[in-house]
Amino acid sequence: MTDRLYYSDSYLTEFEAQVVQREQVGKFLEVRLDRTAFYPTSGGQPHDLGSIEGHPVVEVVDGPDGSVIHRLEHRLPPARVRCQVHWPRRFDHMQQHTGQHILSQAFVRVASLATVGFHLSAEYSSIDLEAAEPDPDVLRSAEDLANSIVYQNRSVIPRLVSPDEAAKLHLRKPSRREGTLRVVTVEDFDVSACGGTHVRQTGEIGGIFINRVERLNRRTRVEFVCGRRSLHSHRRHTEGLNRIAKGFSVAPQDAPDRVEKQAQEVKTIRKRLKTKDQWLAELLAQDLFDRAPSIGEVRIVKHQTEGEERSFLTLLAQRLLACGPCWVVLGNSGEQAQVLLARSESLAGDLRPVMKECSLMISGRGGGSPALVQGGGSDPGRLPNALDRAAERVSAMTND
Repeated sequence: MTDRLYYSDSYLTEFEAQVVQREQVGKFLEVRLDRTAFYPTSGGQPHDLGSIEGHPVVEVVDGPDGSVIHRLEHRLPPARVRCQVHWPRRFDHMQQHTGQHILSQAFVRVASLATVGFHLSAEYSSIDLEAAEPDPDVLRSAEDLANSIVYQNRSVIPRLVSPDEAAKLHLRKPSRREGTLRVVTVEDFDVSACGGTHVRQTGEIGGIFINRVERLNRRTRVEFVCGRRSLHSHRRHTEGLNRIAKGFSVAPQDAPDRVEKQAQEVKTIRKRLKTKDQWLAELLAQDLFDRAPSIGEVRIVKHQTEGEERSFLTLLAQRLLACGPCWVVLGNSGEQAQVLLARSESLAGDLRPVMKECSLMISGRGGGSPALVQGGGSDPGRLPNALDRAAERVSAMTND
């Protein structure tokens, strides 16, 4: 088993170790050391990065025999090696993981909400609460309590305890591990079984801020940031808010109300446009149908719009089909080319091969049923040619 130096000192970043085993597995050299300060991916916390004899460590994982496996892309000299853990990444993980302990306990104290999952990614951390989405007041209270613990700069102490001692510690979450247990205590606040890396004093966390809450079935995911991540998050949010405020020519504190008002205005405008589109489609469909060339009693309606929504093409096609027996060949040009082909139910013919040919012409793809197909492509300049070709094909099907 590897002697895990990070258990007793999360701040250790430089050390020497003896190479116990090395093995080439695929493109990686897997190295086992007699001792290591590299933290392997475990318990929701990602692995450390760094170097061994100057060669980058790209991944660290637990071995099945209690060892720690370090994956490198380069060979190593034998015997004793010098190792270095990448400190900025390590300290970031220490801030996030310790912050998670405090925030999880805060939810227990404020609303008796237990944490059932933890994940630490490159951008944010998250805990899953075993409950429906908490009330905003609960979120605020838990965040306030967590930060009060940070500001009090309480001690964070990791230690190894026996099973009998662990049973008396009132762990926030029972551990299923057997034998000696590593316990991390936040002074007079939280006691948790954990093998991760943590800061020595809560003040080093800098702050704990909830950014987002998401409902996941019967659970709630709470995304949060700590330390330097909270600074970066604050800057992004502030820059975004200032851009919005500048766009509306209002003060930043008035931007949310202005955005809400704008959203209501857009909703009203869309509703009015939908009504107008229905009237326009009715009038345009009758005009196009009346002027369309015919083969016998069957009309071949071809029309191209510009800058319309795809929904308008669908609406126009429905109105045209209601006018009488016809083939409908519609297109819309904009940043993308759009094509819609349809036929009356009384006509025979499969429009899918026609759409395939049109899609190739506009550098796109499409699909649907034999009687109605839609597609799009990245070459709107060739849309007129594609519609002409579609009209030729449906004319030929009518004559057949």
